[in-house]
Amino acid sequence: MKKQLSLLLATLFIVIASFSQYSSSAIKQGVGEVKKDTIENTLEEVIVSAKPYPQFKLVGDYKQPAWTLVRKFPSTRVYVMTPPGTIMYEKWFDVRTPRDGAPAEVRMRDEFAFGLGKRLELDFYMHTIYKNNDALSTFGFRGFSWEVRYALADWGKIPGNPTLYFEHKLLNQKRQGIEPKILLGDRIGKKGIWGLNLILEADVAKLKKDQNREWAYTASYGNIVNDDLTMGISHMFRYNDVKQTQEWYVGPLVQYRFNGHGYLNVEHMPGLNDAAKKSRTIIIFGWRF
Repeated sequence: MKKQLSLLLATLFIVIASFSQYSSSAIKQGVGEVKKDTIENTLEEVIVSAKPYPQFKLVGDYKQPAWTLVRKFPSTRVYVMTPPGTIMYEKWFDVRTPRDGAPAEVRMRDEFAFGLGKRLELDFYMHTIYKNNDALSTFGFRGFSWEVRYALADWGKIPGNPTLYFEHKLLNQKRQGIEPKILLGDRIGKKGIWGLNLILEADVAKLKKDQNREWAYTASYGNIVNDDLTMGISHMFRYNDVKQTQEWYVGPLVQYRFNGHGYLNVEHMPGLNDAAKKSRTIIIFGWRF
Protein backbone atom coordinates (compact mmCIF):
# COMPACT_ATOMS: atom_id res chain seq x y z
CA MET A 1 0.00 0.00 0.00
CA LYS A 2 2.81 2.34 0.91
CA LYS A 3 4.54 1.56 -2.39
CA GLN A 4 1.36 2.33 -4.35
CA LEU A 5 0.83 5.58 -2.40
CA SER A 6 4.44 6.61 -3.00
CA LEU A 7 4.10 5.85 -6.71
CA LEU A 8 0.87 7.89 -6.90
CA LEU A 9 2.45 10.86 -5.11
CA ALA A 10 5.51 10.70 -7.38
CA THR A 11 3.31 10.65 -10.49
CA LEU A 12 1.23 13.58 -9.17
CA PHE A 13 4.43 15.52 -8.42
CA ILE A 14 5.69 15.01 -11.98
CA VAL A 15 2.36 16.19 -13.45
CA ILE A 16 2.30 19.29 -11.22
CA ALA A 17 5.93 20.10 -12.04
CA SER A 18 5.29 19.76 -15.76
CA PHE A 19 2.21 21.99 -15.58
CA SER A 20 4.09 24.57 -13.51
CA GLN A 21 6.92 24.61 -16.06
CA TYR A 22 4.42 25.17 -18.91
CA SER A 23 2.71 27.98 -16.96
CA SER A 24 6.05 29.61 -16.21
CA SER A 25 6.97 29.49 -19.89
CA ALA A 26 3.63 31.05 -20.84
CA ILE A 27 4.11 33.86 -18.32
CA LYS A 28 7.53 34.63 -19.76
CA GLN A 29 5.92 35.02 -23.18
CA GLY A 30 3.45 37.54 -21.78
CA VAL A 31 0.47 35.19 -22.04
CA GLY A 32 -0.25 35.12 -18.31
CA GLU A 33 -1.66 32.25 -16.28
CA VAL A 34 -2.80 29.41 -18.53
CA LYS A 35 -6.00 27.56 -17.72
CA LYS A 36 -8.01 24.96 -19.55
CA ASP A 37 -10.76 27.42 -20.50
CA THR A 38 -8.19 29.97 -21.71
CA ILE A 39 -6.53 27.39 -23.96
CA GLU A 40 -9.86 26.36 -25.46
CA ASN A 41 -10.93 29.98 -26.07
CA THR A 42 -7.58 30.81 -27.66
CA LEU A 43 -7.89 27.90 -30.05
CA GLU A 44 -11.42 28.95 -30.97
CA GLU A 45 -10.27 32.52 -31.71
CA VAL A 46 -7.48 31.29 -34.01
CA ILE A 47 -9.93 29.11 -35.91
CA VAL A 48 -12.73 31.64 -36.41
CA SER A 49 -10.72 34.83 -36.93
CA ALA A 50 -10.14 35.94 -40.55
CA LYS A 51 -6.56 36.76 -41.52
CA PRO A 52 -6.24 40.20 -43.22
CA TYR A 53 -5.65 40.14 -46.98
CA PRO A 54 -1.88 40.91 -47.25
CA GLN A 55 -2.14 43.60 -49.97
CA PHE A 56 -4.64 45.58 -47.89
CA LYS A 57 -2.73 45.38 -44.63
CA LEU A 58 -1.92 48.86 -43.28
CA VAL A 59 1.83 49.36 -42.96
CA GLY A 60 4.43 52.07 -42.35
CA ASP A 61 4.37 55.51 -40.78
CA TYR A 62 1.41 56.67 -42.89
CA LYS A 63 -0.76 53.58 -42.20
CA GLN A 64 -1.11 52.95 -45.94
CA PRO A 65 -2.16 49.62 -47.49
CA ALA A 66 0.69 47.45 -48.74
CA TRP A 67 -0.52 47.66 -52.37
CA THR A 68 0.38 51.36 -52.50
CA LEU A 69 4.07 50.59 -51.91
CA VAL A 70 4.48 49.39 -55.50
CA ARG A 71 3.29 50.94 -58.77
CA LYS A 72 0.07 49.08 -59.58
CA PHE A 73 -0.86 51.24 -62.60
CA PRO A 74 1.83 52.39 -65.09
CA SER A 75 -0.18 55.42 -66.28
CA THR A 76 -1.84 56.34 -62.98
CA ARG A 77 0.00 57.18 -59.77
CA VAL A 78 -1.41 56.75 -56.26
CA TYR A 79 -0.23 58.32 -52.97
CA VAL A 80 3.49 57.99 -52.03
CA MET A 81 5.30 54.69 -52.65
CA THR A 82 8.35 55.18 -50.42
CA PRO A 83 7.98 55.34 -46.62
CA PRO A 84 10.73 57.20 -44.72
CA GLY A 85 14.22 55.85 -45.37
CA THR A 86 13.28 53.52 -48.25
CA ILE A 87 14.50 53.53 -51.88
CA MET A 88 12.97 52.16 -55.09
CA TYR A 89 14.33 51.71 -58.61
CA GLU A 90 12.27 51.38 -61.81
CA LYS A 91 13.21 50.83 -65.45
CA TRP A 92 10.57 52.12 -67.88
CA PHE A 93 9.93 51.24 -71.54
CA ASP A 94 7.26 53.50 -73.05
CA VAL A 95 6.54 52.22 -76.58
CA ARG A 96 4.62 54.70 -78.76
CA THR A 97 3.44 53.36 -82.12
CA PRO A 98 2.28 56.03 -84.67
CA ARG A 99 -0.93 55.52 -86.59
CA ASP A 100 0.61 56.43 -89.96
CA GLY A 101 2.88 53.37 -90.07
CA ALA A 102 6.02 55.25 -89.03
CA PRO A 103 8.56 53.35 -86.87
CA ALA A 104 7.76 52.93 -83.18
CA GLU A 105 9.50 55.14 -80.64
CA VAL A 106 10.67 53.67 -77.33
CA ARG A 107 11.09 56.22 -74.54
CA MET A 108 13.07 54.78 -71.64
CA ARG A 109 13.83 56.10 -68.23
CA ASP A 110 15.65 55.02 -65.10
CA GLU A 111 13.95 56.21 -61.94
CA PHE A 112 15.09 56.30 -58.32
CA ALA A 113 12.54 57.16 -55.61
CA PHE A 114 13.44 58.20 -52.05
CA GLY A 115 11.22 58.38 -48.97
CA LEU A 116 11.89 61.66 -47.15
CA GLY A 117 9.37 61.34 -44.31
CA LYS A 118 6.45 63.63 -43.48
CA ARG A 119 4.54 62.11 -46.46
CA LEU A 120 7.13 63.40 -48.94
CA GLU A 121 8.73 61.46 -51.82
CA LEU A 122 11.53 62.59 -54.14
CA ASP A 123 12.21 60.94 -57.53
CA PHE A 124 15.03 61.40 -60.05
CA TYR A 125 14.83 60.29 -63.71
CA MET A 126 17.31 59.81 -66.52
CA HIS A 127 15.64 59.76 -69.99
CA THR A 128 16.84 57.93 -73.11
CA ILE A 129 15.11 57.20 -76.42
CA TYR A 130 15.28 54.56 -79.15
CA LYS A 131 13.83 55.20 -82.62
CA ASN A 132 13.35 52.09 -84.72
CA ASN A 133 14.15 52.75 -88.37
CA ASP A 134 15.96 49.62 -89.56
CA ALA A 135 19.52 50.58 -90.54
CA LEU A 136 18.90 54.19 -89.48
CA SER A 137 17.70 53.29 -85.97
CA THR A 138 19.03 55.57 -83.24
CA PHE A 139 19.52 55.48 -79.49
CA GLY A 140 20.27 58.62 -77.54
CA PHE A 141 20.15 60.56 -74.30
CA ARG A 142 17.10 62.84 -73.79
CA GLY A 143 17.67 64.51 -70.45
CA PHE A 144 16.89 64.54 -66.74
CA SER A 145 13.89 65.28 -64.58
CA TRP A 146 12.95 65.30 -60.92
CA GLU A 147 9.64 64.85 -59.14
CA VAL A 148 8.27 65.50 -55.66
CA ARG A 149 5.08 64.15 -54.11
CA TYR A 150 3.31 65.28 -50.97
CA ALA A 151 0.35 63.41 -49.49
CA LEU A 152 -2.01 65.77 -47.70
CA ALA A 153 -2.74 63.32 -44.85
CA ASP A 154 -2.13 59.79 -43.64
CA TRP A 155 -4.00 57.14 -45.61
CA GLY A 156 -7.74 57.06 -45.06
CA LYS A 157 -7.98 60.47 -43.37
CA ILE A 158 -9.26 62.26 -46.51
CA PRO A 159 -11.51 60.62 -49.14
CA GLY A 160 -9.46 59.68 -52.21
CA ASN A 161 -6.16 60.20 -50.33
CA PRO A 162 -5.20 63.32 -52.36
CA THR A 163 -1.51 63.74 -53.13
CA LEU A 164 0.17 66.73 -54.82
CA TYR A 165 2.73 65.97 -57.54
CA PHE A 166 5.18 68.25 -59.35
CA GLU A 167 7.76 67.27 -61.99
CA HIS A 168 10.36 69.43 -63.72
CA LYS A 169 12.04 68.23 -66.93
CA LEU A 170 15.14 69.27 -68.83
CA LEU A 171 15.07 67.52 -72.20
CA ASN A 172 17.20 67.76 -75.34
CA GLN A 173 19.61 70.13 -73.55
CA LYS A 174 17.27 73.10 -73.88
CA ARG A 175 13.61 72.15 -73.56
CA GLN A 176 12.21 72.65 -70.08
CA GLY A 177 8.83 71.38 -69.00
CA ILE A 178 6.65 71.18 -65.90
CA GLU A 179 4.04 68.58 -65.01
CA PRO A 180 1.85 69.25 -61.95
CA LYS A 181 -0.72 66.60 -61.01
CA ILE A 182 -3.32 65.73 -58.42
CA LEU A 183 -3.19 62.04 -57.49
CA LEU A 184 -6.21 60.19 -56.09
CA GLY A 185 -6.77 56.54 -55.24
CA ASP A 186 -8.34 54.06 -52.83
CA ARG A 187 -9.88 50.63 -52.39
CA ILE A 188 -13.20 49.63 -53.95
CA GLY A 189 -15.03 46.43 -53.06
CA LYS A 190 -13.30 43.38 -51.64
CA LYS A 191 -10.23 43.21 -53.89
CA GLY A 192 -10.58 46.25 -56.14
CA ILE A 193 -8.32 49.32 -56.24
CA TRP A 194 -8.55 52.52 -58.30
CA GLY A 195 -6.53 55.59 -59.21
CA LEU A 196 -7.23 58.92 -60.92
CA ASN A 197 -4.73 61.62 -61.99
CA LEU A 198 -5.53 65.18 -63.12
CA ILE A 199 -2.61 66.49 -65.17
CA LEU A 200 -1.18 69.62 -66.77
CA GLU A 201 1.92 69.10 -68.94
CA ALA A 202 3.53 72.25 -70.36
CA ASP A 203 6.79 73.47 -71.88
CA VAL A 204 8.46 76.51 -70.37
CA ALA A 205 9.26 78.70 -73.40
CA LYS A 206 9.09 82.41 -74.27
CA LEU A 207 8.23 81.95 -77.93
CA LYS A 208 4.76 80.68 -78.76
CA LYS A 209 6.11 78.33 -81.44
CA ASP A 210 8.15 76.55 -78.78
CA GLN A 211 5.25 76.20 -76.37
CA ASN A 212 3.38 72.95 -75.93
CA ARG A 213 0.61 72.47 -73.37
CA GLU A 214 -1.58 69.46 -72.65
CA TRP A 215 -4.43 68.92 -70.21
CA ALA A 216 -4.97 65.26 -69.39
CA TYR A 217 -6.34 62.69 -67.02
CA THR A 218 -5.69 59.01 -66.45
CA ALA A 219 -7.95 56.55 -64.65
CA SER A 220 -7.15 52.95 -63.70
CA TYR A 221 -8.88 50.06 -61.98
CA GLY A 222 -7.23 46.88 -60.74
CA ASN A 223 -8.40 43.63 -59.21
CA ILE A 224 -5.89 42.05 -56.83
CA VAL A 225 -6.26 38.40 -57.87
CA ASN A 226 -3.82 37.18 -55.23
CA ASP A 227 -0.81 38.45 -53.32
CA ASP A 228 1.35 38.46 -56.48
CA LEU A 229 -1.02 39.08 -59.42
CA THR A 230 -3.09 42.18 -60.21
CA MET A 231 -5.14 42.65 -63.40
CA GLY A 232 -7.15 45.64 -64.56
CA ILE A 233 -7.78 48.36 -67.11
CA SER A 234 -6.54 51.91 -67.77
CA HIS A 235 -7.93 54.90 -69.65
CA MET A 236 -6.18 58.09 -70.79
CA PHE A 237 -7.40 61.37 -72.29
CA ARG A 238 -5.10 64.15 -73.55
CA TYR A 239 -6.03 67.55 -74.96
CA ASN A 240 -3.38 69.82 -76.54
CA ASP A 241 -4.76 73.38 -76.48
CA VAL A 242 -1.94 74.66 -78.72
CA LYS A 243 -2.43 72.10 -81.50
CA GLN A 244 -6.16 71.72 -80.73
CA THR A 245 -5.97 67.92 -80.73
CA GLN A 246 -7.53 65.24 -78.53
CA GLU A 247 -6.27 61.73 -77.82
CA TRP A 248 -8.24 58.85 -76.28
CA TYR A 249 -6.81 55.53 -75.08
CA VAL A 250 -8.05 52.48 -73.16
CA GLY A 251 -6.59 49.04 -72.55
CA PRO A 252 -5.64 46.25 -70.11
CA LEU A 253 -2.90 46.16 -67.49
CA VAL A 254 -1.24 43.44 -65.44
CA GLN A 255 1.27 43.39 -62.61
CA TYR A 256 3.19 40.41 -61.25
CA ARG A 257 5.30 40.52 -58.08
CA PHE A 258 8.24 38.12 -58.08
CA ASN A 259 9.00 38.43 -54.36
CA GLY A 260 9.05 41.06 -51.67
CA HIS A 261 11.36 43.25 -53.78
CA GLY A 262 10.75 42.90 -57.54
CA TYR A 263 7.72 43.38 -59.80
CA LEU A 264 6.82 43.70 -63.47
CA ASN A 265 4.07 45.92 -64.94
CA VAL A 266 2.64 45.80 -68.46
CA GLU A 267 -0.03 48.17 -69.76
CA HIS A 268 -1.22 48.26 -73.40
CA MET A 269 -3.59 51.03 -74.51
CA PRO A 270 -4.71 51.21 -78.18
CA GLY A 271 -5.70 54.66 -79.45
CA LEU A 272 -9.44 55.18 -79.93
CA ASN A 273 -9.45 58.12 -82.37
CA ASP A 274 -7.48 59.33 -85.40
CA ALA A 275 -5.52 61.96 -83.47
CA ALA A 276 -4.29 59.34 -81.00
CA LYS A 277 -1.33 57.10 -81.62
CA LYS A 278 -2.04 53.56 -82.77
CA SER A 279 -1.08 52.37 -79.29
CA ARG A 280 0.87 53.21 -76.17
CA THR A 281 2.50 50.34 -74.29
CA ILE A 282 4.35 50.71 -70.99
CA ILE A 283 6.57 48.03 -69.45
CA ILE A 284 8.10 48.63 -66.02
CA PHE A 285 10.52 46.56 -63.99
CA GLY A 286 10.70 47.73 -60.37
CA TRP A 287 12.84 46.83 -57.36
CA ARG A 288 12.53 47.92 -53.74
CA PHE A 289 15.79 48.02 -51.78
